[in-house]
Amino acid sequence: MLSDTEKTAIRQSWRLVVPIADTAADLFYRRLFELRPDYRELFGIDMASQKRKLLHMLAFTVKSVDFKDSDWRDDVSPDQDLMLVILALGRRHSELYRIPNESYAVVAEALLWTLKFGLGDAFTPEVEAAWTKIYTLLSRTMQMASATVNREAPMPTVAETQAVGENALRQQKEAMGVDEESLMPQEHLS
Repeated sequence: MLSDTEKTAIRQSWRLVVPIADTAADLFYRRLFELRPDYRELFGIDMASQKRKLLHMLAFTVKSVDFKDSDWRDDVSPDQDLMLVILALGRRHSELYRIPNESYAVVAEALLWTLKFGLGDAFTPEVEAAWTKIYTLLSRTMQMASATVNREAPMPTVAETQAVGENALRQQKEAMGVDEESLMPQEHLS
């Protein structure tokens, strides 16, 4: 995990990023697309929501480094549990967006470049090492989740997804002894 010194470096450097957060998000995606122009097609036309997601995830990560060791033993709601959120994010990146594992290195390069550009002299070797370490932890966790996704399986169509849902509903009704006629209003039963 992270040492207290690394946690402090991340927190303090993030406080410097917050006032320039929108610019940092712009810089990040500009650099990412300079490194890999083909990644631009993975994103929609409107990048505003994507930039907000990036900043939210980084802020959430920084907030999570403040957890005391004793806090990790407490029950946390699933939407506040860093590991569950990162695992879900990894699965979503793999399953829905088909993001390849090699993209994590490019994202790391773009993130570190952004922090260096945005923080200037405050981006010391210690700050860089701390951000590298936390990004490595997060990206490896996302890749672990990605490994559970069967990439060879074709994405289900909307019709297939709907059929699965309808089948599950039918099975539930049968298990409960409910038939279609009992669900229909009486005027339809003639």
